[in-house]
This record gives sequence, C-alpha cells and structure tokens, in this order.
Amino acid sequence: MKVLIRLIASLLIAAPAAAIPPLTENTAVRIIDDALKRQPLFWQGFAIPYVIELKSTHKDADMLKAMFKHGLLTQKKEMRMIKLEGADRKKITMIYEYDFADPGQQGQGFYYGVGRLKDILSLSPAYQVGDYFYAEAYVRWYVDDFQSWAAEPAFRKARTLRRSKESKQKPFEKRLYLQHDGKDWAFWQGKPGAL
Repeated sequence: MKVLIRLIASLLIAAPAAAIPPLTENTAVRIIDDALKRQPLFWQGFAIPYVIELKSTHKDADMLKAMFKHGLLTQKKEMRMIKLEGADRKKITMIYEYDFADPGQQGQGFYYGVGRLKDILSLSPAYQVGDYFYAEAYVRWYVDDFQSWAAEPAFRKARTLRRSKESKQKPFEKRLYLQHDGKDWAFWQGKPGAL
C-alpha cells in the first residue's frame, strides 16, 4: 500500500512535460524554402586548372570550351613537349590551359542555381530529443536561377546539371529537419539531437 501511495504522489508531483510547440505546414514551407534559397548550388565537374590537348575529343574539352565562352574560365594556348609513353621520343603538341576567370571561385566550383521548395510530401509531428523539438519533412524541390552556361549541349553528360535543368518537371526529393529552439522553428542541418 505504501508503494502505491508513493507512486501516486510521485506522479502528481512530477514536473509537467514540455508543451509541444505547434508547427503548421505553412510555417514549414516558409522555413524550408528560405533555407533552400540561401544555399547556392555549385558544380565541381573537374579540377581547375585543367590542361588539355588542343585536338582532344574528350567530353571535358567541350565543357571547358563552353565555360570559356561564358566567361567562367580563362584559356591560355601553349606549345609543349610531351614524352610519348613506352618510347624514348617526345612530340610537340598544342595545349589549352584553363583556369578560373575569377580567382575567388577557387575551391567552390561553378554556381549554377539555388534550390526552391516545390512541395512537402510529408511532415512529421514534433518530437523531443534532449532539450529541443524536431520535425521531419520529406520534400520535393527544384533548381531555380539555372545558369545559361549549364544549359549548353556540352553539359548533357553531366548528370547533376542535366537533372537540375529538368527539376521543375521532375523534382528532386529529400528529407529535411526543422528544430524548435525554445522560441521558434528553424531549419536544422543534420540529424535531430546531433551537435
């Protein structure tokens, strides 16, 4: 009997559970679309600087020419001596050396657009992990502000760019997380509860 009384008393005195903060679909749409717009998309198809023979038929040759045409790369023409593989001979060849037109671009790739939310396929109810509440959204999104250089025929073989170009009709899908920090809901990068 004493155990039962202690159990009931502990339940009555226990701290109240934290109230689950409301999250409407309209709020989730606003937060996710804003977050996608603030994350520019960069394509890193190959390492720059890039040296290629003038008469090369490699797929990268056409992409490099297109990027040069759009002012993303500089092109320097040179004559070089190249040792032939498996022989003690050398040959003279013409090469193009491509480099970034904007040196500040080094390491991040080439901007091709921003993400935009198409719709939310599912939005979980808020759940608590540690001190914070989270919600999981499964969304469809597309690439907006798609750059003209990426629409060049040379980039049809670059899957990321090809898919991005058609993403308004065939959107991408991914899982995203929202976090309530005690004041408001916000976009969360990572898994719930992770630092």
